[in-house]
Amino acid sequence: MEIKHTDGRFYSETEHGEAELLYSKIDEKTLSFYHTFTPEADRGKGVAEKLAIAAFEYARAHGFKVRPDCPYIPSFLEKHKEWKPFSAP
Repeated sequence: MEIKHTDGRFYSETEHGEAELLYSKIDEKTLSFYHTFTPEADRGKGVAEKLAIAAFEYARAHGFKVRPDCPYIPSFLEKHKEWKPFSAP
C-alpha cells in the first residue's frame, strides 16, 4: 500500500476508494490528527493503522507532538504504545 502525503493529508488508494488521515497545525509544536476515513469494504484490514503510522513518523521527524482529535487515534495509541510519547494532551 503506497501512502502519499500532501500538506494536511496522508492518503492511499485502496481497491474500494481513497483512505485518508487529515491533520492541521495547531502551533509550532503541535499537530491535530482530526479525521481518518477508510472505505467500508477496507475496514479492519490495517489501512487506517498504516496511515496513522506514516503520520506519526512524519510528526516525529519534524519535531511535532500530536493531539488525537480523531476518535480512531486514541485506540491506535492503545495498540501502539511506542507512539504515546508523541501524543499531546
